Amino acid sequence: MRFPKLFISALTSCVFAGASGSAMAEGCGDGVLQGERFDGTLRVSDETSCTIIGSTIGGDIRITNVANVLLINNRVDGEIQVNGNASTGTANVIENTVFGGELVVRDYETANVIGNETLNNKSGNIEVISNISAFVQQNISARNLICENTDTDASYNVAVKQEKCE
Repeated sequence: MRFPKLFISALTSCVFAGASGSAMAEGCGDGVLQGERFDGTLRVSDETSCTIIGSTIGGDIRITNVANVLLINNRVDGEIQVNGNASTGTANVIENTVFGGELVVRDYETANVIGNETLNNKSGNIEVISNISAFVQQNISARNLICENTDTDASYNVAVKQEKCE
């Protein structure tokens, strides 16, 4: 059986697009994404947990209302927004590189933000805010580092403009 060239071309495009992600991806699969590549924004919401390790995100990572988050060693061309729900759960954001914007972790019982780097000098803030307990260590911000939590343990951070961790 012969398939027209147009059909084969369309099928090939779909297969390759599936392998590298799409303009926007939803969810965290079975709870773990490791070594994945997404061309656009990755949105995760209303899940129990999400782990993203060693992935390349061509847009943003936007996590909302996920109780337990683990982001380790990801390259993000946009920004990282991790927004909890009612100061419960834990967010561990460790050794990520953010090229296009800011890194924000807010509204968790425990937030561990360690060894991250933002590289955009116009919008590269690191904000760890509205958490009950926050451990903020060895981060490098191309702009400002802001910590406003009930209890913050911050040390060995570098901010090009201003570091304000209380």
